[in-house]
Amino acid sequence: MTREERAIAILDLMNQALAVINSGDDAEQLICQVLGKYCRADGAALIGLDAAGRAMAHAAWPNERISAALAEVAARGGRGRPESILRGGQHPILGEVILIGPEFDEQPANRARGRLLVLSRRGGFTADAKALLSEAAAPLSFLMPQAADSCQRSRQASSAAEAAAALNLTPREVEVLQLLADGLLARTIATRLGLSPRTVHKHLSNVYTKLGVHDRLVAVSIAREHGLIAA
Repeated sequence: MTREERAIAILDLMNQALAVINSGDDAEQLICQVLGKYCRADGAALIGLDAAGRAMAHAAWPNERISAALAEVAARGGRGRPESILRGGQHPILGEVILIGPEFDEQPANRARGRLLVLSRRGGFTADAKALLSEAAAPLSFLMPQAADSCQRSRQASSAAEAAAALNLTPREVEVLQLLADGLLARTIATRLGLSPRTVHKHLSNVYTKLGVHDRLVAVSIAREHGLIAA
């Protein structure tokens, strides 16, 4: 693979990933799949930290079976190492392993976006594959947090929709509830949504009834606990 061909491959990956991000689909899975295939890896995974600071796989290719082993490698290789975007080594079972991304930031506020891309190949990566990964490292350091944000938004939206369905809340009622949580009064909510104040009060009445409450603060608290609205 020539340098020009590698540049085209990287540009193609970026374009595909950005299109998937804009559509709200799983860009993290796409990154693992495309780079895994290009490099003929045995496995690829995007690893991050969970709420307790433990390494976990957010996406894996070709399947989930290898993700635990790659997460274990990331847990060792993603902490306390030099601030290097691309690094690697040998694993007794996985073979050659390459990690792309900075070391894990264990600050709770940054855990949701931090990712390490880990790829493994038992027979070792070819010189072409290593060159591709080396040249892709910088674009990926920009792309991976964007993909993480997109996937998190998608998961939150899916969870919110499931919670709303379980509580029998309509999309409009959830929308009114979110604006209520933002501190808006019924009259302002009506203006924002192009509704009459009477209609907004009707929606709020329905929300209170379905949640079994009589107070806006309690309603907002319940909605946040169920993931219906943003915290």
